[in-house]
Amino acid sequence: MGKKAKIDVTTAEYNLGNAKVNLIKAKNTLELAAVELANAVGIPELEGVILKDKLNNKKYEVNFPELLKTANESRPALLAAKKSMDAAELNVRSAKRAFTPDVSGFAGYDHGGRQINSDYGYQVGVQLNYSNLNLMLLKKQVDEAKATYNKYVADYEQQKQNVYLEVKSAYISLLNSHDSLDVSKLALQQAQERQYLAFRRYQVGLGDAIEFKDSENTYLNAQLDYYNNLLNYNINAAELERVIGAPIKESDIDL
Repeated sequence: MGKKAKIDVTTAEYNLGNAKVNLIKAKNTLELAAVELANAVGIPELEGVILKDKLNNKKYEVNFPELLKTANESRPALLAAKKSMDAAELNVRSAKRAFTPDVSGFAGYDHGGRQINSDYGYQVGVQLNYSNLNLMLLKKQVDEAKATYNKYVADYEQQKQNVYLEVKSAYISLLNSHDSLDVSKLALQQAQERQYLAFRRYQVGLGDAIEFKDSENTYLNAQLDYYNNLLNYNINAAELERVIGAPIKESDIDL
């Protein structure tokens, strides 16, 4: 057995050992992920459940103003705050109506007789009537209604701000993960070319097993990095869908 052949055998044995270790780690990661998934969906185990193994590899079409509009129209907390604010506004109007007097008018005409001192003319007037004589109580009710309304307005504005920040954060995270994916895709292509060239050099005797192994490791790491970034892109897309309360559109552009 030549020196080069012995190096090849040693390298192959080392690769086999590494592959077995990585396989054990992968199985362990899979089992832990299955437990976490079962816990997340509220079932004891995933036995009998068929999981669809699909990772989207299409770019998502996202526009921040449209995303924010969708979130404002679908977020339950924001909608509830809006309804509370509207109800408080109606309560203010009702309280003001009780504080406002009822206005009534009257008119009359006096027709005198034949006497010199007989009265002739018209009588016109306006009368204000309060349904409740306790004006201080009515004013207090109006003030309380206004204070409640102002509180709900502040709550609504806070909810709007929260929605804006969450949508903006999720939107930026999706864009950043897309940029990272572009970089890792380019690195993957370069690593693949390097691995091919190293393999060809090894075939014709210009390169050794160590060089070839190094190029394989680089290519493998580039693949892992690419798929991790692809996974993060999909996770960020799912988070954005959760934040806006609606699905986002896929394009025809491959990642």
